Amino acid sequence: MSTTVNTYEQAFNKFKPALTNDETRNRAETWALANRIKIEQFDKYMDNRRVGKKIDIKAMGHTLLDAYDYSINALKLDTIHILDKKGQPEIDKKTKRPKVRTKYSKEVVNRLVEHHDNYRTMGSELYNVKDWDGAYKAWDYYCQMAARNDDRRWLKPDSIIAEVRYYQGIAAWQKTDTIDAVRLFSIARHMGYNRKEAYDYALVCLSDLGNEQEVVKLAWEAYLKFGTSDPQYIRILINYYLGLLDYSGANDLIDEAMEANPNDDELLNLKGLVVETYHDIYEAFPYYQRCIELNDSNASGLFNVGRFFYNKAMETRQNSNLYGKKLADLVNPIYREALPYLEKSYEINPHNPDVVNALRDIYYKLGEADKLQAIESRQ
Repeated sequence: MSTTVNTYEQAFNKFKPALTNDETRNRAETWALANRIKIEQFDKYMDNRRVGKKIDIKAMGHTLLDAYDYSINALKLDTIHILDKKGQPEIDKKTKRPKVRTKYSKEVVNRLVEHHDNYRTMGSELYNVKDWDGAYKAWDYYCQMAARNDDRRWLKPDSIIAEVRYYQGIAAWQKTDTIDAVRLFSIARHMGYNRKEAYDYALVCLSDLGNEQEVVKLAWEAYLKFGTSDPQYIRILINYYLGLLDYSGANDLIDEAMEANPNDDELLNLKGLVVETYHDIYEAFPYYQRCIELNDSNASGLFNVGRFFYNKAMETRQNSNLYGKKLADLVNPIYREALPYLEKSYEINPHNPDVVNALRDIYYKLGEADKLQAIESRQ
């Protein structure tokens, strides 16, 4: 009778009690046999796929994962100390360690070596069926085997291991283990996986963790490597300098970024904010204006243009000797210039209290009770 995947599953289910039985669970041969059954079952899955049969990827992958778990137990237990005539452990003269011999380790290791690359490919297949835990384990087992030094056949180029660690980090991120994902992305980068995504995913994870110092540190590393090809790195650094009130440092970075990205609306808005800090809003206005010319949905840029006209109206009121209707006729047109920008900014981001306060004041001064009531009802 030919063997099938189910044949192996049935055989293993009959054998499985031996893994917990007090008389057999501490024997290397028990776990070596469990490893053999699972490896042969995995091979049967592979045979079936080669001839076009439909395969349960998750079951196939976990068969291989179980084989590794059983092999580790077998190797741990398969250590027999060699005793001298007095019954004492013999000591190896070179290593100064007790001499040992093994009975099953060679065949277990051989099976793993033959299937080493399968752990990497099964990680990808398990990931594709959204089995994040299974993918994580498969890639981890692949790397653990590659780190062994007891058999040269394990050796793999660092570049491959680094890439696998990166993918393992993605799996950790998918299963919401953000701290571990950061660790794995770091390992991948230090082993030579320097593609942009290794930085980008790590930045997302660090941001989720609220670790600003590490975000800035990694953004610097990415900026030095990729420059302004992706402005997200320099934006992080600029905002960091602005948070420190280091406007000179922020300005230098903005100017460098704008050389490569002269039509970046966010950079233009940031440039305006820095210029306003050094000088005034009148000097900054051209940057804000250019920002919304490039992107008329930039809420911050819209607010800053509206704020320019709002401030201009306020200054006009303060510096005028007029009163009543004559003063209103002078300043109300300036308030109305501010309105379209502030209203659109509010439409995009209704949670900006500065926009809300400016609109309240303008609606009150213009006597637009309905709009004032509408904005009050939303707060």
